Amino acid sequence: MTTRWIEIATADGPMHAYLAEPDGAGPYPGVVVLQEAFGVNAYVQSVCGRLADAGFVALAPELFHRAGTHVEIAYDEKDRARVMAALGELTNDLLEEDVGAAVAALRARTDVAPTRLAIVGFCMGGFAALLGGLTTAVAAVVAFYPGGVVRARPQFKLSPFVDRLAGMRAATLVHVGGDDAGIPPDDIAAVKAALDRSPAQREVIVWPGAKHGFHCHDRTPVYDPKTAELAWHRTLAWLETMLTSAP
Repeated sequence: MTTRWIEIATADGPMHAYLAEPDGAGPYPGVVVLQEAFGVNAYVQSVCGRLADAGFVALAPELFHRAGTHVEIAYDEKDRARVMAALGELTNDLLEEDVGAAVAALRARTDVAPTRLAIVGFCMGGFAALLGGLTTAVAAVVAFYPGGVVRARPQFKLSPFVDRLAGMRAATLVHVGGDDAGIPPDDIAAVKAALDRSPAQREVIVWPGAKHGFHCHDRTPVYDPKTAELAWHRTLAWLETMLTSAP
C-alpha cells in the first residue's frame, strides 16, 4: 500500500485529498471516503488504509478546504466551537460539488475501474455520502450515522433531504447506533421508508447500544470496538458485492 496527498480542482480552488492505493497496477474498485466534522485526520486516513489493504483505491477529500489546507479539529469538547463554525459554513450545494469532484478524480485514475465506484462517509460525511449517491454515478454508498437527513438543524446551513432518497439508485447501506442521541428512531424509520421507495438495493442496520461515532477508535467515550468491527465487515462485504456486480 502507498499513501500520499493529491490536489483536486474545484470551482473554489484546489481541494487536497488523501489517497491510499493497493500495491500493483489494478484496475481496482475505488472508494471516496468522506470525513467526520473533524477533518481528514488520522482516523479518516486509517479508514483509507484499511480500504487499500482490502483492495480498494481510497480517496478522502478535505471538505473544509475553503477554510484552509489540512484543517483538523480535536475531538476534545474544548474544540466544539471550531467544529460548529466549520460545519456552519457548509451547504448541500458545496458538499455536492466537492463529492462530485472527488468521484470524478477517482474515476479518471488509470488504476481505478471507472464503473466500480462507491462512497463511504461518517457523520457529516455520511450525510454527504447519501447526497453523493443521489448526484453522482457511483454504484454503492455506505453512510455511518448520517445526521441531519430528516430534521433541520437551525445552527447549520445544511438542509434535510430525506424525501429525495426515494430517487436513490446506488446500493445503499446505512449504519446507525441504537443509542445515537442525534438520530432518533423516528428519523431512522423515515430514512428507511424513503429508501424503501427507491429502486436501489438498500439496508439500514441499527446497532443495539451503539452511540454516535461508534466506529471511530479515537473517540474514546463512544468507540465501540465490537460493533465497529462488525459494521466494518458488513461494509466491506457490501462494497465487494455491489462493486463486483457493477457493469
